Amino acid sequence: MPAAGVHLPWAQVPATVQAWAADLGGGGAPTSVRDLPGGFSPGATSVLEWPVRTVFVKAVGPELNSQSPSMHRREAVVSAALPRSPRFPRLLEVFDDGEWVALAFEAVDGRPPHHPWDPVELGRVADALSAMHAELTPSPAPDLDPLSVRAVQLFGGWSTLVTLGAPAELDPWAASHLDSLAELEAAWPEACVGDTLVHGDVRADNVLVTDDRVVFVDWPFGSIGNPAFDVIAWAPSVVLEGGPPPEELLTLCEASRRADPDATTVLLAAICGFFVSHSLQPSPPGLPTLRAFQAAQGAVALDWLRRRTGW
Repeated sequence: MPAAGVHLPWAQVPATVQAWAADLGGGGAPTSVRDLPGGFSPGATSVLEWPVRTVFVKAVGPELNSQSPSMHRREAVVSAALPRSPRFPRLLEVFDDGEWVALAFEAVDGRPPHHPWDPVELGRVADALSAMHAELTPSPAPDLDPLSVRAVQLFGGWSTLVTLGAPAELDPWAASHLDSLAELEAAWPEACVGDTLVHGDVRADNVLVTDDRVVFVDWPFGSIGNPAFDVIAWAPSVVLEGGPPPEELLTLCEASRRADPDATTVLLAAICGFFVSHSLQPSPPGLPTLRAFQAAQGAVALDWLRRRTGW
């Protein structure tokens, strides 16, 4: 089940944002506009071309989704802190009128990874992720929030289900081990600790592959912590996209190979609890496929957690 948002076409972006973009291109409307699919943002995600330059612009306003503008603002902060590297898109300019937020990046002449995953291409992305983590350790932006702070908004799903009571649609194995799962996930703050600037949302729709590089895009969840988080959270979507089982993916990345096994299990429990608990909630505005995608990832993570715990 691919990540798929309902994106706003560039033609429907407010005139003030379009005028800002026109200045980026040297004046005048772009000669070419390509609205891109993929991902979950309800805003515009468009490649704009002028005779003098080509840029990628993402733009969103609160009427599309109330949380999306703050995510774009957060992405601007993290992207500005990233070092100049072929692994990261270069942030060019930011538009923010208090409601609409737009980010302009260098246009990357790349494509999403092929699905089903090709083993060679998956190896390229895994190697690039390891190189990215090495480049971002220690974090080039020490003032960014720790992963343990950012994850407060994400983790605790099993504990929440204990408090609310197991819903009828919850997996029977999870329902029968709910207290144990909540106890296991409770150690997630310690498992998040590290000094790497982690991406926080590694997934195929946040990766671009070119002939000679792999670029990791979309950084609103960037924070400082355990780099193994990126690999563990990525693994369920890889399975859904025709890739290898999670245990095999973990062997491909340096961060997960070196991670403490107990911390890996705790992070897996917390990530699984996030996917499962959030999949049971109503769909947020403008993101109609998000819950189904979370449910699918949660099912993979739950099978993996069952194998890993042996319960």
